[in-house]
Amino acid sequence: MSVVKTTKTAMCQTLKHAHIVARRSAERGHADHGWLNTYHTFSFANYQDPRYQNFGALRVLNEDRVTPNNGFPFHTHRNAEIFSYVLSGELTHRDSMMSKPAASTAGGKD
Repeated sequence: MSVVKTTKTAMCQTLKHAHIVARRSAERGHADHGWLNTYHTFSFANYQDPRYQNFGALRVLNEDRVTPNNGFPFHTHRNAEIFSYVLSGELTHRDSMMSKPAASTAGGKD
């Protein structure tokens, strides 16, 4: 069996219970901090919904809109990987795990 087929088979077994549920922004938790307008897919910060929590290792799936020339103050991450998909503009993520490249532009072009 090929490595690709073995991996696909293992992932299908691991995620056989998983399914995608579309949730519009208006249905999710919301916070507007002025510089950050965010919608929380799962229970996060002040948004708590028992229907949307405990998704294994996945902790946060937010739709964040950050005002230009602004952003999160320096902060720590412990045992977390951060993935950002930039729709427009540019984002630089600076935190305690700065050993990795942190600048992204829309469409994934650096």
